[in-house]
Amino acid sequence: MSINPVSSGTSNTVSSAVSSASLANEDTFMQLLVAQMKNQDPLNPLDGTQYISQLSQLTATEQTSKMATAMDTMSSIVDNLNTSVLVGQLSSMIGKKVTWMTTKTLTDSNGETSTQKVQNSGTAQGVTISDGVPSLVVKNGSVVTTVKVSDLTLIGNTGLEKE
Repeated sequence: MSINPVSSGTSNTVSSAVSSASLANEDTFMQLLVAQMKNQDPLNPLDGTQYISQLSQLTATEQTSKMATAMDTMSSIVDNLNTSVLVGQLSSMIGKKVTWMTTKTLTDSNGETSTQKVQNSGTAQGVTISDGVPSLVVKNGSVVTTVKVSDLTLIGNTGLEKE
């Protein structure tokens, strides 16, 4: 959208190259509209059709802004719901055997490093939430560690274990 420059004989002019990207909210749009009306030439006032068009653009901008705010709120609600469901699912694992993978970095005698996947197992002790992300607290022998859900590979037994 562009706004035609108008002048009142002073250095106050409204830019003719205002892009729609810079009209980030209704406040910016309203400031530009008011500046244009203040600085219009009294002998050549703003066309009524153009004024109505700009007001409708203001309304559309305001509605888009409100919709974006509502979407942000909805996204937060969904994130909180997902976290709550995941905490419930992790809580049901307490007392069960779990298996997870970690990556171990090895350095050889030449100083070169390589990575190796290591399988770990232990008993789920609880659930922790850090930065809104739930994880499982697992006891492996005398070591207690936090395991991300994405690292879990098995919950319970496969039935193939030797007793």
